[in-house]
Amino acid sequence: MSVNEASIEVMVVPLGEIEPNPDQPRKFFDEAKLEELAAQFRSVGQLQPIVVRPAGDKFQIVMGERRWRAMHLVEGAETIEAKIVSSVDDEKAFVMGISENIGRADMTLMEEAQAYADLVGLGYVAQGIAEMFGKTKDYVVWRMDLLNLTTDIAELVAEGKIKADFAWYLSKLSPANQKVAVTRYMKGDFKTETDASTFAQALRMKENQEGFFSEKELSDTEKEEKSKERKQAKSKVDQVERAGTLLEELSKLTPTELAELFEGEVGKHLDAVDRVRRAVAEAAKKLRKAKAMSEAKQLTVRPELEVEPEAEGESEPTEDELAELETDAPEGAELEVAA
Repeated sequence: MSVNEASIEVMVVPLGEIEPNPDQPRKFFDEAKLEELAAQFRSVGQLQPIVVRPAGDKFQIVMGERRWRAMHLVEGAETIEAKIVSSVDDEKAFVMGISENIGRADMTLMEEAQAYADLVGLGYVAQGIAEMFGKTKDYVVWRMDLLNLTTDIAELVAEGKIKADFAWYLSKLSPANQKVAVTRYMKGDFKTETDASTFAQALRMKENQEGFFSEKELSDTEKEEKSKERKQAKSKVDQVERAGTLLEELSKLTPTELAELFEGEVGKHLDAVDRVRRAVAEAAKKLRKAKAMSEAKQLTVRPELEVEPEAEGESEPTEDELAELETDAPEGAELEVAA
C-alpha cells in the first residue's frame, strides 16, 4: 500500500509523541548529514512532512526518521509536521520504510542486504523485491549474499571501509579465508580493488579445488620442456618491457610532432599501438589472476579449509573453468550503491 492509498491526515505533532519504528531497515544515521538537514530546517523550515501511524497513545514513524532526528537538533523545536496514515500494518510499514531508504547514499550495504532478506522472510521472492524497488533480480541476490560475511567484516563493509565488489567476493569465502583476504586488504597489500577481488577469487578456487596447480611428478623430458617454456615466456616479457620503453619515449612527443613524423601513416601506426594496448590489457588481466593464484597457493591450509579428495578421473581445471568465477561475478556497476 502506498501513502496515497491509505487514510491520511496531515497535522503538527509534538516530537515527544513520536517514536521510531524498531523494524526500521536503516540503522545508521550520519551525524554530519543530520546536522546539515537541521541547518536547512533552521533556514527554510520543514519542506516535507514525515509519515507516521497510530501506535497506542503515540505515533510510530513509517517514513522520515532522518527528518525526525534532525528536528531534534533544531533549538526550540517541539513539533514536526506529519502525515498520519491509518490502515498500515507492520509489513506494509516496513516495506514503505525500505522504499524511502533504498538508494539513499547513507544507507549502508549491510542495511540494504538485511532489508531484502527480511522481505524474503515475509514471503517475498527476489524477482518481486527487484521489481518493487527498480532493481534487477541479480542485484538483490548479490546484496543478500553479503549476509554471509562474518560479523566483524560486515561492520567494516557497513562503515564503508570495504567496497561492494570486494565485499561480494569475500562473501563467497569461508570465514577463515574471509579473514585472510581482509587482513591483507586492510594492510594495503593490494594496489587496486580489482587486485583484492582477484585474490579473493583465487582463494575461492583453492577452497573448491585445492589442486588448481598440477602436482604430478614430471618426467625428465617434461621438465626440460617446461624449462624451455619458462625461458620463452621470460624472453617475451623482456621484449614487452623493451617495447614499453619505446612507447614511453613515443608518448613524450606532442601530437604535432607525431603528425609530422608519421605524415600519411598516422592512422596505421595508431591501429598498431591500439592492438598492442588491447593485448597488454588482456595479458595484464591474466597475469593479475596468475599472481593471485600463486599467492593463494602459498597460504598454509587451515584444518577447517580441507576439502574432499578429488574424485578419480577428475581432470585439472581448464583456463576457462578458472575464469568461471569472473563470469558468475556481478559487474561493478551492479554492485555500487545507487546515489
